Amino acid sequence: MRSLGIDVGVRKGLDLVLLAASDESYAIEATRRHVRPEDLPAVVDELVPDVVAIDAPPAWGSDGRSRAAERALREFGIQSFGTPTENRGGHPFYTWMEVGFQTFLSIAERFPRYRSGRNVRGQALEVFPHASGVVLAGCLPPPEETKRSWRAAVLRTQGVDAGRLRSVDQIDAALAALTGMRALEKRFTALGDPLEGVIVVPSHSLPPPQP
Repeated sequence: MRSLGIDVGVRKGLDLVLLAASDESYAIEATRRHVRPEDLPAVVDELVPDVVAIDAPPAWGSDGRSRAAERALREFGIQSFGTPTENRGGHPFYTWMEVGFQTFLSIAERFPRYRSGRNVRGQALEVFPHASGVVLAGCLPPPEETKRSWRAAVLRTQGVDAGRLRSVDQIDAALAALTGMRALEKRFTALGDPLEGVIVVPSHSLPPPQP
């Protein structure tokens, strides 16, 4: 099994990490940097993943300033940027989300957007590396630890060698790929409304929501 994780950026382009199952661990088979969304189909054809996991929403929200998926994460103490409706999304801050929309659309013919069900093979998932890290670690990151070091440590506990990853963006792409791999193994939960977009997290059970 092979899972392609994608970290989305506006100026830097896309960071890609391909993971493959290897005994009791996950091997990094390939990395790519500065990929443009329009070039992604060719890269996907080259790498041949079973699933694609993208760190971005696939489309604008359907109501208000956030989606059901983001509100569900907040119930577990996991904060995320809200995806508003299109008429609220004109601020330059949301440009990265529009790059995410382009990323999903660029591979939609081969990897259509995942909405529901237990079989994710051949689909593109929305993931959130911070949420994946929290779910896999079983706790929020300590405030004194950097995002990069904490997330790299989470990868190592899951059998991913983070030593060859050169940036926090590549680490996030690897966490995305790991989430896709666990989804292929059916160890995942999809949070949110399938009509507006669900966020896949790498565990089939979650702790009770925080009061």
